[in-house]
Amino acid sequence: MLMPSSLSAPGGGEGKNVRRGVLAALLLLCFAAVGPAAAGEPPPLEGAVALRPFFAALGQLDRRRSRQPVRILQIGDSHTANDAFSGRLRERLQARFGAAGRGWLPAGIPFAYYRPALVRVEEIGWRHLKPGVDTAGVPFGLDGVVAEAVEPGARMILTSTEPEGFDRVAITLVARPGGAPLALHIAGGKSRAVSTAAPHPALRRIAVLLPAGANARKLELSAPRSVGQQVLGWAVERRARGIIYENHGTIGATAALLEKLDPAAVASELAERRPALLVIAFGTNEGFDESLDLGRYALRFRAAVAELAHAARGAAVLVLGPPDGNRLPPGCSKEAAAACGSRENSCAWAEPRNLAAVRDIQRRAARRQGWAYWDWSAAMGGRCGIDRWLGQEPPLAMPDHVHLNKGGYAATADSLFAALMREYDSWRRARVAGR
Repeated sequence: MLMPSSLSAPGGGEGKNVRRGVLAALLLLCFAAVGPAAAGEPPPLEGAVALRPFFAALGQLDRRRSRQPVRILQIGDSHTANDAFSGRLRERLQARFGAAGRGWLPAGIPFAYYRPALVRVEEIGWRHLKPGVDTAGVPFGLDGVVAEAVEPGARMILTSTEPEGFDRVAITLVARPGGAPLALHIAGGKSRAVSTAAPHPALRRIAVLLPAGANARKLELSAPRSVGQQVLGWAVERRARGIIYENHGTIGATAALLEKLDPAAVASELAERRPALLVIAFGTNEGFDESLDLGRYALRFRAAVAELAHAARGAAVLVLGPPDGNRLPPGCSKEAAAACGSRENSCAWAEPRNLAAVRDIQRRAARRQGWAYWDWSAAMGGRCGIDRWLGQEPPLAMPDHVHLNKGGYAATADSLFAALMREYDSWRRARVAGR
């Protein structure tokens, strides 16, 4: 039977110990209530001048001078793969500037507990390829995953949960010699054949525009008779003024993932989407890596993000320093653990030694490259913030001290939204004053 998407995995991770505890934490997340918004002033946006191109695009929406959507792409680890943080930002920005649809998603169900906001996804008969030695030559785009049909009759279904549905559909697939056709069906219309054949391997983008005034809620893509077809992703949007906020997250990823993506595929995706803002959100997995070479990391992080920014010509860049996270010393059990910061118990939760260093490296890279920077950890109160959030009622963090729950992601997204709008309003006032 079709496998439905379910709960998305939160946050980056500290390697094997985090991954063992993720499943239990995910089950709790499904029932976590949204907590209160973060109290007090939001952490400032450092280098906000870098966001002027993005603010100008928002200003066009505000003044109703453009009908083109303003697109934001968030790229990162599992804090991004889980759509709680990005989904809350999408909700706030679309409420403020208008909603132009869900935007791009990886094809099918790229990982267990996948649950994107505003859509439901089901699939049967597909496998999901990820960068590795056995996937050489696969053109991985921003999502770092490609769906491949492995059963005749394989199909994937996307259902919009937005009342307005969608009137624009796009699919990116791999075309190659001898490629068997796919079938595309949009509810309310006829099925159409989608060719995957080409003289040479290449990416192919299929776009469908529904008649003016028409919209749909369901989309199905299938491999009717053959196997081996590869699909990078699909998008559902509307011809409307507003925001499209996409999340491109990979569980367990570090910024090194950017080096494993196919440059041509990434360049093609960015050229087609023309984002106004790139939000870069890596660092948790690096910070929990005790063997991390900080000097080498600084060079690779800056180079990888700079290359991505270059491909997204004209897009502003906002780097999110990783949220607070804690771990226990070796040999300590959670049952015997003391609160973070305790000096009376050697088994106290504590920030991994490299997490603050990774945060500082990212901040310095942003300053050097002219990117904006926002300290996610500061929105949680800084060091030991995740431990304090776990102790709140209701809690805003997960018991593993690495991930936030739905309420915690919403609270920090609200904090970032407030900081963005404060800088945008300041920019807008300066424009009116002629400065």
